[in-house]
Amino acid sequence: MHYTMYELDQYRSSRAMSWFRRLCCRFHLRHCRRCRERLIRLSMDDILISDLRKSTQAMSVPENPGEYHALCGLFHEESGRRRSTL
Repeated sequence: MHYTMYELDQYRSSRAMSWFRRLCCRFHLRHCRRCRERLIRLSMDDILISDLRKSTQAMSVPENPGEYHALCGLFHEESGRRRSTL
């Protein structure tokens, strides 16, 4: 038996899984390479999501799609003006 990604995510947050199930999962992880790799993948996904959030904050990308499209339109218009003056 292998643990699902959902169960492994519960294992990572100690309050989401009972102490007995955590103990069983910990024992299983010691002997199951596949589940250990899945657990590592979950951690890597967390790092990726964190990096993406930091990047969007650094770039000041608006959360509202309408604002984003308006901003893109401004850049498109500005690049068109520059070309016409060359």
